[in-house]
Amino acid sequence: MALVRTLVVIAILAAGFTQPAAGENYLYQIIEATVLVADTDRTADALESWVEQNGGYALLKSSDQVILRLPFEEIPQLRSKLEELSDYILELSPQSQDLREAILETVAKINSRQEVLRQALALLDQADVKGTLAIEKEVLTLIEEIEQLTATLQNLTLNRTFSRAEISLRYLEQTLPENIPSSFGWINGVNFYSFIKQGLSREDN
Repeated sequence: MALVRTLVVIAILAAGFTQPAAGENYLYQIIEATVLVADTDRTADALESWVEQNGGYALLKSSDQVILRLPFEEIPQLRSKLEELSDYILELSPQSQDLREAILETVAKINSRQEVLRQALALLDQADVKGTLAIEKEVLTLIEEIEQLTATLQNLTLNRTFSRAEISLRYLEQTLPENIPSSFGWINGVNFYSFIKQGLSREDN
């Protein structure tokens, strides 16, 4: 019974969960981007450094992809940073999910189970041995549910606080590959990568 009482107290005191406050952010924002860069490794390092300086962190960093978690306030600055570091932004797709309903529902479930725990704790002193065992079993089940719901709430809070950016890095060659001569002499002198970049710029305009 002492163990159950301890677990109950921990579960009840673990969280004073409140309703979502007005004016706070409750959108989980996800940015998917693909950029052309001259040096993928250097760009990946620069993005990691930038996000850490602005209160975020990198989940993944490789030569072809960077996944960042950054404070939602920094989302407007992300596009500017990508424009600064890249030669061309091929894709930029913002998405968002409103988490308010999910947070309210999770908080309500936690509060209801905490109330049942308080009632069960009050009954323990009055129950006989058989009744005590039944109450303890119910209490342990409720505590497990509260732990699961608390983990869900923590994840929701993380997502509304830190947005996610998945940035694919594509290498932009600056010169025509060597040892691939054409039978047409004029083609050998064309910088196709600059030509393609100019075409993409016209489409974007």
